[in-house]
Amino acid sequence: MKVPTLLGLIWLILTPTHILAEVPLAVEIISAKSATVVHEIKVVGAVEAKDSFPAAFRRGGQIDYLDAEVGRQLSAGEVIARIDATNIAAALDAARANLNAAEAAWVQAEQARARMDTLLARGVGTQAQYDEAQQAFLAAQASRDQARAMLETAEQALDDTEIRAEEDVTVIEKYVDLGEVVSAGAPVATLALKGKKQAVFLAPDAAGLSKILNHEVELDPSGADAPFTSTITEVLPVLTSTGTVEIHADIPEEMSTQIPIGTSISGRSTIEIDQRIVLPWSALTSDSKGPAVWVVDPATSTVSLKSVRVGSYNDKTVELTEGLVEGDLVVGAGSQMLFDGRPVVAGETMQ
Repeated sequence: MKVPTLLGLIWLILTPTHILAEVPLAVEIISAKSATVVHEIKVVGAVEAKDSFPAAFRRGGQIDYLDAEVGRQLSAGEVIARIDATNIAAALDAARANLNAAEAAWVQAEQARARMDTLLARGVGTQAQYDEAQQAFLAAQASRDQARAMLETAEQALDDTEIRAEEDVTVIEKYVDLGEVVSAGAPVATLALKGKKQAVFLAPDAAGLSKILNHEVELDPSGADAPFTSTITEVLPVLTSTGTVEIHADIPEEMSTQIPIGTSISGRSTIEIDQRIVLPWSALTSDSKGPAVWVVDPATSTVSLKSVRVGSYNDKTVELTEGLVEGDLVVGAGSQMLFDGRPVVAGETMQ
């Protein structure tokens, strides 16, 4: 690069603008070319359960048994929590006794009806007596059926005092303590199905981020011997409260048992965004509307300012999504010395 002499700078300052306009300025002229932009995405997140659900009682009461410490692994059928069932057990005993009495009354009514049916057939009984026995039998049968329904309700109420693991699960969150009074439907703990885990990342929202779905991702959990690969399974379409996008990647089954829930994990993946015009950062300037570049008219070799839209940038290049097409001539180095209509020539520039 040539450095201007002191006399040259004085000449540039003192020379009238109309004379400068006739002197072509040596600048870097770049032919705009489109390229497929590949971005590397690096994110940090945590290992979470892939399938989790809250556990709650169907009825309220005071907890008298709780086995739900975070990280606790429970087998199918194990009791997780139980509420005091003293009153419910007493109601169940009463329902059983009521059913026993109702069934005994039904048996007696059935025998009485059968006896009156026999007497009526032999001609020593009356139709009125048989009808009365029939009505008593039907009433006893209704009482028996009602008692059975009450017993089933009492048995269900007793079952509802316990929360059991329906499958092998892991406790990932606990919300109550032993002795606490809970209402029906209030979550006691969050359970995760054993063996199914995923990496959850929060990534800045960016154009084309959804294209990472189903792409391979390199996962590196904290404390792991070596990173491993997986696949992006979900890119949530709704932003989180922090303005980020939630990304999920499954943890392979063979690795799942080695990585506890809550482990910090990093991910790295690359995606092709789209075709963009890529220019060196020195080409970018601005006008009253925002980002712009100096475009060279090949017919007159003069420049004019043109607005552009920046897709992304780094410390070396800018990626433009609007404003230029492939083949446009753009000024790179030397653009800071331009004004609208100034003639330029490709060559070495003065800094």
